[in-house]
Order: sequence, then structure tokens, then C-alpha cells
Amino acid sequence: MNFTFYIARRYLLTKKSHHAINIISGISVIGVAVSTAALVCILSVFNGFQGMIANLFTAFDPELKVVAAQGKFIDADTDPIARLKADPRVQAYSEVLEDNALLVMPGRQVMATIKGVDDNYINLIDFDRIKYGDGEFQLHADVIDYGVFGVNLLSSLGVGSDFPRPIQVYAPRGGEHIDLADPSDSFNQDELYSPHVAFCVKQSKYDSNYVLTSLRFARRIFERDGKLSAIELKTKQGVNLNTMQADIQKMLGEDYVVKNRYQQQEDTFKIMKIEKFISYIFLTFIIMIACFNIIGSLSMLIIDKRDDVTTLRGLGATEQQIRNIFMAEGRMIAILGAVAGIILGVLLCTVQQRFGIIKFGQSAGSYIIDAYPVSVEWTDLLLIFCTVVTVGFVSVWYPVRQLSRKLTTALTVMVAATFASCGADNDHFTIKGSFTDMPVGQLYIYNTTNPDARLDTIAINGGYFTYSGTADELTPFIIVFPNALEQVVFAKNGDEIKYKASAKDLKNYTTDGNDENRLMNNFRRETKELNTIQTQEVARQYIHRQPESLVAVYLITRYFMQETATTADDVTEMIDTLVAAQPANQFLMAMKNIQTGLDAGDISHTMPDIEITTNTKNNINLARLDADRTVIVFWASWMPYAYDFIDNFAILTKEYATPHQVEFLTISLDTEKYRWENYIKEDSTYSQHACDALAWESPAVKALGVSDVPSFIVVDGHHKIVARGNTIDQMEDILSK
Repeated sequence: MNFTFYIARRYLLTKKSHHAINIISGISVIGVAVSTAALVCILSVFNGFQGMIANLFTAFDPELKVVAAQGKFIDADTDPIARLKADPRVQAYSEVLEDNALLVMPGRQVMATIKGVDDNYINLIDFDRIKYGDGEFQLHADVIDYGVFGVNLLSSLGVGSDFPRPIQVYAPRGGEHIDLADPSDSFNQDELYSPHVAFCVKQSKYDSNYVLTSLRFARRIFERDGKLSAIELKTKQGVNLNTMQADIQKMLGEDYVVKNRYQQQEDTFKIMKIEKFISYIFLTFIIMIACFNIIGSLSMLIIDKRDDVTTLRGLGATEQQIRNIFMAEGRMIAILGAVAGIILGVLLCTVQQRFGIIKFGQSAGSYIIDAYPVSVEWTDLLLIFCTVVTVGFVSVWYPVRQLSRKLTTALTVMVAATFASCGADNDHFTIKGSFTDMPVGQLYIYNTTNPDARLDTIAINGGYFTYSGTADELTPFIIVFPNALEQVVFAKNGDEIKYKASAKDLKNYTTDGNDENRLMNNFRRETKELNTIQTQEVARQYIHRQPESLVAVYLITRYFMQETATTADDVTEMIDTLVAAQPANQFLMAMKNIQTGLDAGDISHTMPDIEITTNTKNNINLARLDADRTVIVFWASWMPYAYDFIDNFAILTKEYATPHQVEFLTISLDTEKYRWENYIKEDSTYSQHACDALAWESPAVKALGVSDVPSFIVVDGHHKIVARGNTIDQMEDILSK
């Protein structure tokens, strides 16, 4: 037995550690089964109605009907017609002439279709099924002609099937204009007598419009001697109707059209097929929604089986095999629901066929039939099974792929954290976090003071995470959420930081473990209800009040270096205050150099011989830039206010970008290219973009000494660095000069 299938079957059928998972799995199967059963029942009801209508028309429509391909009438005496009449496969043959006429009774006038047929017509139809009255089917007797009327037509004339006086029939004479002085002279007039019988097809098209009479009467009233409107046929038992239709069509040629019963009522059955197809589409969407319940079941199962996944990986299972296990489980749920739903639907249809439980009305005889007709077709069952399985497979493929990938990533991080925690406490710090309303997720963390530090990933499982890192001295670490929200945590080796947050209010998180975290908690509480400008003012006061604090260093980078609504003089003055209080802080010294844009160690350095590939697949060598001035911007989608930065940058590029004079290039420090691609997908900047997904380890980033994002350098036409900065305002100031 296949390894992944065996494990998936075990997971599906055995009891889980949490009873809720069993319940949700059962609900998933039931949801798919119920929606599948509904689709079986609905399509079967449409089949039932189609069969019922076809059965009603069968009593009046012939098996095959020959009409003219063009025009209204055909010649009765032609060689093809004679050969058709002599065909040995034909059991009954009737010539037909029909046209419209006016029926008149005292005080009543009704338009109707007079259908003249020969005496063989009674052998073409099952008249006993549609008979209404005590008489017998009769078309003529000696010199009089009888008319067999539809019951609704008789009602319109105000008579019954045994009307005592003849009904007058008027038809316009061919090629004559109506004489207004005596209109009756422009019409042929004749009369039809009652054979004391009528017909009731239970279809208004026939019951309200048709009169059956003799062919000689129709030819006389319509003046169509030697003409026919159709030839109606009935084949002998055992003859294949489709083959017979094709043979007749070939024998008669293109001047004639041969129709079977469904083609004679093409409009009616086409509408029913369209209604059935639309119902199938709507119910398929319901099945799709039901299949999404499977995702919830598999999500809980993946979390529940974390220990099993660790064991399987230890035994040599690949991530693809682990992913296939959960994929197979989702597919088995879809297949199980499809099979159960089809069985349930067929069972319900069988009960309805035998007992007619669901009826049209309370009183019997109010409708043509008392209960909803159903007819189960195996082609429908096959279509439904394929639809449910396909929708189920597609709906679980991407979610399961992502969930299982996150699980294996999270387990890798947990194992690494476990090994890290085994070392001495003085060699590491630990952040232990807990979330409410966030059972699973992924965060990023980085050290802004160390240009060589890499961007790490934090995995949340069950609402908890543990992160272990190193910092020889107290350092601000930035936690970044997928929506670019940032949070700061201060830590050094030996610290154990406790972090608490709610997914519904991420800004109001709390941390402890040292004084700096507690000071930051106080700052957040103090500015909780303030807007950005008010918060900046509180941050300014804090920087001047406690310049020796690391919180002050973070506040200047967060609220002044990253905001555009701040003057350069203000920032310089605050940086000088912090440097005076913390002269050994290398990060502050680097910030001071960046602020002035004149870092003597970097300015005038030649650009490195490094080649990068842009989003347009162009290869650019940093040592061979063509423009007089090239602005290279370093950024990342995970940095705070990334959208605002890109929007302001776009405005700047539109104002200053000039081919071969001032050009722009952005280099992203994203580690996941799809996030970078989402940001530049609707790019409105006049620049080229690059990302090698190596973040701080990127050769270009390391060679150019990038220590913060956002930041930028300006390169002249001699491939020398002439300026640096890290705000949009600084970039605009340099470009304007």
C-alpha cells in the first residue's frame, strides 16, 4: 500500500487527540455529501420533468416528421415521397396539410390551426391516451367532414365534444384582396361536424389551437390540391430511429428536413436543458463552499499531528511526502462525501419514484401529475462524481500546501530553538511570546544596530512562540508583522523576555525582562490615544529628558528618521543630544554620519564590480552605471510604512528622473520574492527594481555598507559614491542641489 495513502487513511479513520477534530471532519464529509445529494435530486427532477413532457408530446407527435427545408409546403406527388412511402421499415404513413383558419360559432370567433390528415393518422398516435368524450376518432363520412378539437379550443368556442350544430370554418382565398363591401366573398367557407370526441394532450400548444380533420377538407378550405405541409411516420418495431432518420434525410436530399420528437419540440427541450445546466452551475458553487469545510478540518489535523510529522521526518520522510499525506486526506474526504452523497441522492429519488412523498399540492388531481417526477440517469451521476471530486481536489490543494509548509518550517524553528536553549543562559537571550486570537502565524525579527545581522523568521503555533538570539549588550530588536506593523523588544544575553499581545490590538503589546522594555511599555500607554503629531512631541520630550536610554535611540529612528514631517535641523539637534549622552554608541555615530550625508569612510568610494538582475530581466553592473547621477534605494516590504515610503518615492522619481542624467534603482532586502513582487506589481515609480532574496547577506548590500532600511546612496558619472541618506526629505534635498 502507498505510504502517504496508508498514513492518510489512518488519520481519517482513527480517533484524534482532540474530539473537536473528529466532529469537524464528520461535518466536512456530511457537508459534501448533502450538497452532492442535492445536486443528484435536482438534476433527476429535471430529468423527470423532461421525460414527463416528452411522454405528453409522444401521444400527439409522430416518431418522425418530414417538412420542407424552405417554404411552407411540399409537393405530394414526387419520386422521393413515393420511395419514402414504399420503405419497408415504415409501419404507418400519413400526409398532413395544416394552416390557420377562423372558427365561428354564434357569438364566438377563435383562430385555430386546421390539421388535415389521412385515415392512417390514427395508426401514428396513441389516441386512446388523449381521448376526451364518448365518440370514436372519425375524420369524414360520405359528404360531411368531422373535426376532432382540442378541449381548450372547444371551451373557447363555448361548446363541448358533442356540439349539436356544425362549426363554421373560414380561410382566406389565395391571391385575392378583401372586398370591404362584402368581406365574406374573400374567404372560403366550410363547416365541421362533431364526432362526439375531442383530445386532451395537456399541453396548451395543442389543446388550445389544433383541430384534426380530413386531408380533403384541409385541401378544399385552403385551396392546396397536391400540396402537403408535412409527412408523419411511424417505424416498425425494432428499427433504430436515429439510423432511420439519417437514411430518410439522405434519400430525400437537402430540400427536406427530417425531425424526431425532440427536434419537433426543440424550443421546449432546449429551455429545459438550459435550466438544468444553470441549476448544475449554482449547485456546483454550493459544493465548492461545502468543500472549504475540509480546509478547517485539515488545518486542525495538521496542528494536531505536529509530533507525528517530527517523527516521520526523523524516519526519512521528505516534506513532499508529508504534504501529500494531508493532501490525500483532503481528497479522501471529498471522495467519501461524493460517494455518500450520490448514494443518498439515489435513495431519495427512489423513494420519491415509488411513494411520491413530495407533492405539488394538497388536493390530488390539481395538476397533470400529483408528485414531482424524478428520473436518475447514470451520465448525471458520473458528471456529479467528477464535479465533486474535482472541486474537492482543487479547493484543498493550495491551502494544504501552504499549511503543511508552515508546519514543517515551524518545526524546524522549534528544533533550532530547543538546541539553542540547551546552552548557557549567558550566551543567549530568549523571547517567549503569547498571542490571543492568533493560533498560527509568521513574524520577522531583525537587529537594526548590526548591519551584518540577518532577518529571522518566528513561527507562531497554538498562540505561542519562542525565539532565541544573541546580543552582547542591550540591543533593540524589531519584530515585523506581515502587514508591516513593527514592534520593538530590548534584549541582551542572559535575558528572558516575556511578550504578550492580542491579534485584535497588536499595537498595545507588553514586554518585560529589563528596564528598557518597561520604559517602552510606559511610553506606549502614554501615547495610546494620541495622533502621530502628538506622539512625536511626546517622543521629543522623552529624548531630551532621558537621552541615555536605548528607548530614546529607538524613538528617534521610529518617529523622526522615518517620518517626512520633520526638519533636518530638528533631527541633527536630537542626534547630537543622544551622542553626547551615549558617546560609545556606534549606532548613534553612524546615524550622525548618515544624517549629514558625508560619511568620510564611504563618500568617494568606487562602486563595487557586482552585477544584479532587475524585475525587467536587465543585468546591471554597479561599477558601470551610465547616468550622471544614479540614486540607489535600499528598502523592504517588511519595513514599517513601506507603502508610504514607496508612494513618496514615486512622487520624487516623477519629478527628477531623466534618462542618462538622473536615474533610480531600488534594491529590496526581502527574503521572500513574492512579497517584493506584490509591492512592485503596480509600479508607479520611474525606476528599476532588484531583489536577490538574500536580505543583509546580499553582496551589493554588504559591499555598500548598508546598515538600515530605508536608506540610499547617490553615485556620480565616475561611479563614485557622493552622498548617503535614509529619508525621502534628504533624498529630495540632495537631488534639488
